[in-house]
Amino acid sequence: MIEVGTVKANRGERVTGYLEVGKVANGCTFAIPVIIVHGKNEGPTLWLNGAVHGDEINGVVAIRKMAFSVDPDKLNGTLICTPVCNPPAFQGRHKLSGFDFLDMDQQFPGNPEGLLTERIAHILFEQIKDKADYLINFHTIGRLFQGRPYTVFKLVGGAKPELLEEIERTAKSFGTYLNCRVDVRTAAGELPGRVEGALDVNCVKNGIVAFMAEVGSGGRLEEENIDIACVGIENVMKHMKMIPGEPKVSEEQITLTWRKFIRCSEAGLVFMKVKPYEFAAKGTLLAEVVDLFGNIVEEIRAPRDCYVICRRFDPVAHTGDRIAFIGSC
Repeated sequence: MIEVGTVKANRGERVTGYLEVGKVANGCTFAIPVIIVHGKNEGPTLWLNGAVHGDEINGVVAIRKMAFSVDPDKLNGTLICTPVCNPPAFQGRHKLSGFDFLDMDQQFPGNPEGLLTERIAHILFEQIKDKADYLINFHTIGRLFQGRPYTVFKLVGGAKPELLEEIERTAKSFGTYLNCRVDVRTAAGELPGRVEGALDVNCVKNGIVAFMAEVGSGGRLEEENIDIACVGIENVMKHMKMIPGEPKVSEEQITLTWRKFIRCSEAGLVFMKVKPYEFAAKGTLLAEVVDLFGNIVEEIRAPRDCYVICRRFDPVAHTGDRIAFIGSC
């Protein structure tokens, strides 16, 4: 039997329940929904985690779909799903919790005596550390952007080479065209915040094969990207030999080892000239910034040969706003 919170699953069962993580002043409980599919046959444990940021919805739906499509009688191993691991942020439809304004994906391994988000991270990670062999942490890019699915796998200092190799194989088995290899020892400043507090980084430090799946845009349901995420989960389960078959991956896969946010210096309305997944040679026009009188006040060009990971969706931009996220090999 395997147990997480109120969920107790024997082999061949699919069971749902909750993992209590805290309370609010009126006595209501915050709890993470949990789905366990405990396969009839022995095998590895894959943990699917979603909504560490509360407005990242595509992964929530993909996890739920897969949790109820897998047949426990034909499953080798165990699938543990926490589609919404950050209930306060999810309730507020925001990246951060409105109770303490912390980014949960910067708080792992958590703190049992800390703020609410830190305590949730601690409770969740104690379960993951105890049970998971593999983990996929689902994200989307922000509400203001448009993107297509891609993976992020990280080179963590001190991790065994064979673990890092399996992480890369597993991430690429997800099947997306773009895949980002991020060396966290040299990636300072690439993204804001505590990289060492990320869930996948802490999993790797504990010997768990883990990567991030970025599956579209925040704040909305995108059926195409949800379907790609579902195929990605199936691919990983095939790679892990949890279900029969071979992963169906993109005919060409690009591994990006350098990434950068492109920002505007002027302000106004942004007109994008490139799309996600598109290759842009050095000097290619990425976007134009037009003021409210119709004047082009800035042309933003690619600083080097690169691929477009995501682009701005909301056209209103202020000085210093992010316009695109690019990467190169």
